[in-house]
Amino acid sequence: MIGGLGFAGAASAGVSVQVGEAATVMPNPTAATSLVMSADGVGHNLLTPYYSVQNGNGTLLSIVNTDTKSGKAVKVRFRGAANSDDVFDFTVLMSPGDVWTANVYKGEDGLARIFTPDNSCTLPRRSTLNATSFKTDRVFGADDAAKAVQTLEGYVEIFNMADIPPTLPGTAAGGVVVGAATTFANPLYTAIKHVAGKNPCGSTADGVSLPAAVLALQANPATAAAVNNAATAADDKAVLDKGLWSPTSGLMGSWTILNQSSGFVSWSANMVAVEARAGTAKSAGRVVFSPQMDTTVAGDVINLLTSDPLLRTPTGAAGESGIVAAAEYDLPDMSTPYVLAANLTDDNVGAAQAADKDKPLVQARLLTASLAVKNVMNEYVTNPLIEGQTDWVFSMPTRRYAVGVNYAAATKPAAVFNSLSGVGGTGVAVVDNISKYFTSVNTKMGTAGTSGNPTYQACVETGAGASTVTAYDQEETSASSDFVVSPGTAKKVVFCGETSVLTVNSTSSLGATIAAKDIQTGFASGWMNIATTGNSSLGLPVIGHAFVKMTGNAVDGKSTNYSITQEHRYTR
Repeated sequence: MIGGLGFAGAASAGVSVQVGEAATVMPNPTAATSLVMSADGVGHNLLTPYYSVQNGNGTLLSIVNTDTKSGKAVKVRFRGAANSDDVFDFTVLMSPGDVWTANVYKGEDGLARIFTPDNSCTLPRRSTLNATSFKTDRVFGADDAAKAVQTLEGYVEIFNMADIPPTLPGTAAGGVVVGAATTFANPLYTAIKHVAGKNPCGSTADGVSLPAAVLALQANPATAAAVNNAATAADDKAVLDKGLWSPTSGLMGSWTILNQSSGFVSWSANMVAVEARAGTAKSAGRVVFSPQMDTTVAGDVINLLTSDPLLRTPTGAAGESGIVAAAEYDLPDMSTPYVLAANLTDDNVGAAQAADKDKPLVQARLLTASLAVKNVMNEYVTNPLIEGQTDWVFSMPTRRYAVGVNYAAATKPAAVFNSLSGVGGTGVAVVDNISKYFTSVNTKMGTAGTSGNPTYQACVETGAGASTVTAYDQEETSASSDFVVSPGTAKKVVFCGETSVLTVNSTSSLGATIAAKDIQTGFASGWMNIATTGNSSLGLPVIGHAFVKMTGNAVDGKSTNYSITQEHRYTR
């Protein structure tokens, strides 16, 4: 098993299903036309820009299902900071109004691990999650110790794959009947619903079989024929037979990074929410459930479900394999089609390229466009009188869906870009990158040497020009050319790694090591403006925060440590 955690056994590949209006009792058929960042902090999917267990850090995660009527089938995936490689993933079946919590920490084996005391139903079981270290099968490293380091920092993707409604159309004796006016209790809902703080699935002892409705999730909810297109009544029935329905909004979450070895400081913020909408109203997305299984996904299926360039196959033909063999636990991801098929088009995709296997590429590009910013602004504090330390974190959660890094390349790690699989209307093969935001023009492998950029990490240039940063002190003085980025001599920021950490004035609050660089501003405290115009002034999909730590004078013999978490501000 590579990269994830799964049941043992066989099942067919997970799919993305556009659910139709199955019955009057099922009020939320797929209707979403776009994915956007939710300013309200509640959505279908969540992003944690940064987790860390480096240098005494630990990370606390909390996911809340604010939907008090339906449960949620939620995918949680940890990706490494270097190149977004999957290091740990699992499924949480959340009860209505449920909260799932976990602590991420560094184990004695040098690998990241999680501990969850939570009673929510998880696949695999809670005991397995708590006993398993993060995976290194897909990360870069010269030996096991070097690979273990790659699990210590990264970011987290969280997806509502499907709702779990309390009732289904039909009867208990006859089963699901699409369009029926009568309903019966959903067995999956019963299995995951908390009663007096416990649920049948989460309370099942080790060695005892999970409830039948939960075990049924080892098989697909629908056929691959329904991917990217309107579902038939048979497709609707297949989804409902598993107790699933189209996912609605309602997830919110928070994260906290705690450091007990450096003065007991913490940083905390809300997770970034992505919501599926029809126009400006929140709406229902596609069922994108995929079993938490290690079964291989066929070459003629994987291209329908992801734009990950390492998982996709050359032509999408049966029998092909990607650079990394895809398993069911790799799905869904942020590129798995979640909105109506008619809306998966954009200005660079004509009818000839609108094949199903291109739709994940288009969704990734459209989501990137909704996240793209042209400037990132925030404050920094490095005043030595208060031992000020500041790190800025820049996470680009959609970069992986345009470019990945092949560690098994013939000579050295190499960037792998996506391109359209179809041909142009005149029969000329399409060679243009689908992304526009990440291409060979602005995204290149690190060259080490004086640049200090690791050769195994893809590095993104933030913009054109000799300098992309303007630093100010707290009295309006600026210095756009009087500082340097080190190591190296360039006066512009390059984001190496997917989750890049910029340390200000050689002071590090987080102690990051995987994708960290330092910038000298020339001022003790102030603010900076980093241009992230990217290719053709399209911007870059950046989210993140400033992490500030300060130490004051002791009071009554006790230390006074302070920390500030400031979300970046942007122009678009």
